[in-house]
Amino acid sequence: MVGQVSETGATAVAYERKGYGRGLILGLTMAETMLLLVFCLLLAAGAIIAKKQKQTAEAQKIAQSLKLESRKLDEENKRLLAQLNEMVKPAAGRNLPDQQWRELVLAKETIETIKRAGVSVQELVKNAPVTKILSDNDVDAEQAQAMIERTKVLKEFGYVGTAKTLKDLSDALRKADAPVAAAKPHDWPPIISLSELDGYNFDTGSAQLSDRFRTRLRDLSKTIAGIATSYGVDVIEVIGHTDEQVMSGQSSNMDKGLQPVLAGKVEVGTLHPADNAGLGLARAISVTSILREMPELKGFTILPMSGGQLILPGDHLTNGEQVGDVKARRRIEIRVRQRSRETDLAAGVGSKS
Repeated sequence: MVGQVSETGATAVAYERKGYGRGLILGLTMAETMLLLVFCLLLAAGAIIAKKQKQTAEAQKIAQSLKLESRKLDEENKRLLAQLNEMVKPAAGRNLPDQQWRELVLAKETIETIKRAGVSVQELVKNAPVTKILSDNDVDAEQAQAMIERTKVLKEFGYVGTAKTLKDLSDALRKADAPVAAAKPHDWPPIISLSELDGYNFDTGSAQLSDRFRTRLRDLSKTIAGIATSYGVDVIEVIGHTDEQVMSGQSSNMDKGLQPVLAGKVEVGTLHPADNAGLGLARAISVTSILREMPELKGFTILPMSGGQLILPGDHLTNGEQVGDVKARRRIEIRVRQRSRETDLAAGVGSKS
């Protein structure tokens, strides 16, 4: 009986030990294990916090350094700005640099405008005193031209630079009005200028007329005929002018090609000029071919000519300084004149063509 109880007691003790062992981890209870885990987490958190604090301290140190550097740069900028202000401070009679720059740009634009008008800067400077006098007295171009015509007559009669009576001068002034009021031997026919500035365009390097140019030229034929008839002339000159842009890249066929074009056998587009003189002539021939078709101009001799790049608007010979793309120089001028009868007789020509 005793042996039976001992066996039962031993079993109970073994069972309790087994149950107790189930609540242990590596020999530690659950509570101890949890405490150990919390301790480890606290250590890890402390390490992370310490690292972040270190990084924050370094960032603050860098920020402080950048702040000091920025302050130094601001002070340097202020010093440089002060020096710059001293350098550009206007002295007596001197403009600021930006004002000088604007004046230079305006001067350049003014010179370009003068060149496009076909007048050289030297001519403008030379005639500046006369221009100022006319401007101060509100004299426009038309009035100035009338004054010139009157002065010519005064010179013819000796009333310029001499002291004569008021009556003599009054008579001379009345005579001076005559060229302005009516046509006289020195009252020359006007020159008709068909400038690229006014829309009379050719393609670059070409003598081919556009449709718009042809239409305007046909409308202009009545005006040309009216001028020629009113002045009693029988020759119409068509003069082609170009700018001074150099042509290159092709050979000329003008020597062989001119006559077939003039005879109307081939189109003017077959001509290939190699220089500005040839281009001016080809364009004059192109205009001439249209004018010869106009019934209003039948009976007049129409002659194509070339001024090339030599003659500026206003009949001034170029000095070679007007280079580049100048629309005012690319033009066709139409002039009328009387045929030289002596030349006709010598050549055996007696009829108009």
